[in-house]
Amino acid sequence: MFVGLQAGGRLEESQINNSRTSFAHERVDVYRVALRLFFGVEEIVGEAPAGHVDLLKQLRRCAASTVLNIGEGANRRHHKDKASRFVIARGECGECACALDLLCFCGLASAAGVKSLKGTAGRVAAMLTVLIRREQRLADSG
Repeated sequence: MFVGLQAGGRLEESQINNSRTSFAHERVDVYRVALRLFFGVEEIVGEAPAGHVDLLKQLRRCAASTVLNIGEGANRRHHKDKASRFVIARGECGECACALDLLCFCGLASAAGVKSLKGTAGRVAAMLTVLIRREQRLADSG
């Protein structure tokens, strides 16, 4: 088993927050919040009754893509590239919110669980909006 993985293969959030590597994404708050979204999605998917496999896979994919695009953007050198990846991440985050609505509508997740995760998704989207504006401003100025 890899260091930092819990039983079941999950990375402990404390391991991510205390990481000592030099990757830029590990120093960006939105990355940690997006990971909470991903972990929450994994819980909902794991608890969902059988059926609607495509929707569950899509939810996992867009939650992972949100995290991965934040990581890619944070590690890009040029402001325009950073902004572009953050825009993609924000779109994927919005897709997560839509997929969560569908899960609730289909009776695959509780309204309370969906509401909590949509709150986290909203926080990620808001944080990304701030980062996008900053990176676009920096790209335009120089």
